Amino acid sequence: MGEFEIAAYVSHIEANRSVKDALMQILRTRRPPYRISVTDLLNLKQAYFRRKYPEVTPTLEKQQLMWAGTGFHKTFGSAVSSEEYLEQFVEAEGIVGKIDIYEKIPVEVKTTSTPLDTKDLLQYRPTYVEQLGMYCAMVNAYDGEIIIYQRPTAESPSTSPLVVYHVSFPNLEAIREEMRRRRDLLVQALIDNDPSNLPVCPWFNKQCDYSQVCDCATTSVPASYEIADLAREIRVDSTTCEQLLSKMAGVQPSQLFGINDIVFPRKAYFDRLKLQETALREEVREEKEEYLRSMDELGFLDALRDSLRYGAPGEAQRIPVKHAPLADLVQTWQNLPTILRGPKLSSLVERERLPRMFPHYFLRLGFDCALTENTKGRLLLYYVRVPREDAKLMVYDIIFKNLNTVKAEALRRLGLLQKATSPLQLPKCPSWMCPYCSYRLECGEA
Repeated sequence: MGEFEIAAYVSHIEANRSVKDALMQILRTRRPPYRISVTDLLNLKQAYFRRKYPEVTPTLEKQQLMWAGTGFHKTFGSAVSSEEYLEQFVEAEGIVGKIDIYEKIPVEVKTTSTPLDTKDLLQYRPTYVEQLGMYCAMVNAYDGEIIIYQRPTAESPSTSPLVVYHVSFPNLEAIREEMRRRRDLLVQALIDNDPSNLPVCPWFNKQCDYSQVCDCATTSVPASYEIADLAREIRVDSTTCEQLLSKMAGVQPSQLFGINDIVFPRKAYFDRLKLQETALREEVREEKEEYLRSMDELGFLDALRDSLRYGAPGEAQRIPVKHAPLADLVQTWQNLPTILRGPKLSSLVERERLPRMFPHYFLRLGFDCALTENTKGRLLLYYVRVPREDAKLMVYDIIFKNLNTVKAEALRRLGLLQKATSPLQLPKCPSWMCPYCSYRLECGEA
């Protein structure tokens, strides 16, 4: 079978000026600079200084703990739940959040190196209860769960690594009222450039990142946990804990692939090999890269992502697709599979040349469309280096033909990835990737 050319399956490309103008208008009038998250409401003082002093960053030691925690969340979530229930974005009352696992009730996953007294979560970790309470209020659920993984330490090497708490919140409206109060307090402090009315940070005198710039030493408002106090029942759920441990014991390293793996199958092949050889080191490396990427994706492009994700309710969805061993989520916006990319070119590409200039964009969008049975998808291109702001963004509606053939190619690549014993058995990656690819010597495409 010859090399698959996605350009042959593009039926029509239309520049959608109406959608572009609507997006630009959203960006000009969007609710930020002060978009508030559930995490902000847990510590108003830190949320204030995080915005006012973005140059203050955590120490490397703290960052490594963050990466390790993120890696655990990802691995644990995949082991005990399905992809469509992981990291669920929610929004209510102008507040956004991300629930670790949300199938029937909200579930928050936490990691800690500090030994816990399982008898009194409210005393030792009130913010855990507060965060879960806010998520329950946002999705109108009266119950939720907190799963705590305790890293083994020299002080507690034999402690059970997992504890599950079931928490009930009978008065959700009282939680929502407190959330609104905190939201308004933070927004007003940011507008007034004055944090004095915000409660003292729980990290005061505990190696807080903002200790050099904060006013906690003179703050007269004490810390309090009104939302945690609204919890009526907090009990250790040993049954659920045992069920989770059983699931974890039977989990093997994931053999699932994502859609990007079939767009760049040779890279996926080498990634999988390296993951098997040095799983822990690779996980930390990927988390570092993700952290650095999140720092790098600022400005207009970041604002655009937020506008797509946090637009009108129901506009943005993630549709699960499963074709063993492929399991992934397709991002849709206004009911169309949608991808956003930022080519680093200094001038726009004519629409007729787009499929051959950016075949990997069209391949990804084509696979998204084929796997969700949509003949039309939407490609948003933000040209990072084009100087004029109003010319940076282009929106294209792409219509694909012979969708069954595109889907067959996706599944063919999936089958090849399952059986491949050499990268030469897999379709090549785009030529532009080769000079920058860390696998170019092993691949033979240097």
